Amino acid sequence: MNPRSNIYRALSVNPGTGVYQDAERIYARNLEVPSGGGVGTARAIAHAYRVFASGGRELGLGQKTLELLAAPAIPPTRGFYDECMRTSGVQFSLGFMKPSSVWPFGSAASFGSPGAGGSLGFADPVSGIGYAYLTSQMGTRLTGDPRDLALRDALYAAIPVSSGATPVAA
Repeated sequence: MNPRSNIYRALSVNPGTGVYQDAERIYARNLEVPSGGGVGTARAIAHAYRVFASGGRELGLGQKTLELLAAPAIPPTRGFYDECMRTSGVQFSLGFMKPSSVWPFGSAASFGSPGAGGSLGFADPVSGIGYAYLTSQMGTRLTGDPRDLALRDALYAAIPVSSGATPVAA
């Protein structure tokens, strides 16, 4: 970790001592990060999104909640411009990212979240899919990691057309 970085200085336990590192524990995972900081295996993240995509019973979600999550994002007053990503067209609704021309995934009813290094998790209620792609190596693209795109293309190619799945074109 770069001792001159903002994150290093912010996490320093005592001024000038740096971040304590312990091979057995990763303290940064214990920090509360509002609307972020989720950690899980690909299987666990895909399972969580599968619950969303298949009716939400395990989470006690009502039909109205699922309909709102699947609905198109409502544009903010000044349009879809993301200050963090510094790009137009990335759409968020109710804390989840929605598919768009900038970042297509799943069907138009899908919702999910990107992660570090090209990771992506989403629920596609049209096809009933809970999807997660995680990587052990940081990717070089913010949107459309080629490894993730290839996996999603193969997944949606394997779904029968009769399922009603209409993935957003990448």
